[in-house]
Amino acid sequence: MNNSERIVDILMGLLRGGTIDLDSYKSLYGRDYRTYRRDMKAIENNADFLAEYSMKYNSASKKNFVTKNGLINSEKILIVLEVLMASRAISKDELEELINQLLDLVSTSDRSKVKKLITPTIENYRPALDQPIFPMVKDFADWVVSKREITFKYADFSKRMIGVPLSIYFDSCHFYVMIYLVDEDKTTLYYLDQIKEAKAKRKVVNVPANKRIDVGKNINGNTALNKGNHIHYKFDYQSNKQTALNNVPNSYVSEDDDPNNSNETIVEGDLFSEGALLWVLSQGSHVKVLEPQSLIDKLRKELKKNLEFYPDEK
Repeated sequence: MNNSERIVDILMGLLRGGTIDLDSYKSLYGRDYRTYRRDMKAIENNADFLAEYSMKYNSASKKNFVTKNGLINSEKILIVLEVLMASRAISKDELEELINQLLDLVSTSDRSKVKKLITPTIENYRPALDQPIFPMVKDFADWVVSKREITFKYADFSKRMIGVPLSIYFDSCHFYVMIYLVDEDKTTLYYLDQIKEAKAKRKVVNVPANKRIDVGKNINGNTALNKGNHIHYKFDYQSNKQTALNNVPNSYVSEDDDPNNSNETIVEGDLFSEGALLWVLSQGSHVKVLEPQSLIDKLRKELKKNLEFYPDEK
């Protein structure tokens, strides 16, 4: 073993959490004290090593060991971990794996402090799902980037669907994936953890621009609005323009609006069908749906069901 190989061997042992002293050095490499000190100095004075690590000496055991300086300070890692645990979006096994990986980014001296602070939260961690989510996130991220067509099943439905994943995002304890359904020519939002038997096909699909929904625009901090199929709506809102724009999600004033009428405003925008239905129902008589007809039909059915709960008094 030449000098370079010996120094690399020592360094790798130290980085794995090992220690070294003169006796173990002599036993392993058969060299004297002067060579030992030269090898250690070569490691200690290396700029790349110093950027991430420090060489330490335990005077009691008379052994050298290495500590990590930390790429991220402890308070930042603590914030990341607390937010991650509060999300409840990954299984407990995945959480513990990720915690260990993130703690490797903290200085050795701060690691025990961070562990102590997060232990109560870990012990009471209750994930929103049981199965691993990391493999699914990886697969769907790859398919989004490559524009690959996939086949999949959803929840308890037996039907296998064909789609193209468009985007992934997180909200309210769950990861979601936006998928363009090829056969139905529509874009739908799904719980990622409810997708089953997803398999990629060789076909690459360029989804039409009008089917590629702007996720950031449509999340709006309210998962309840992000269910169903994508629709473009037109509402007649019974109030002035500023109030309408403040209250109607993802809205803008329509070209059909009468600028001289201050009592009502016609607005347009994009939502998901189930979310739009829930929102309209919550507004009572303040909103009249003008488009699409599919939403009007759903609203009629829902209102008829509601009326059945309140029969006319005899």
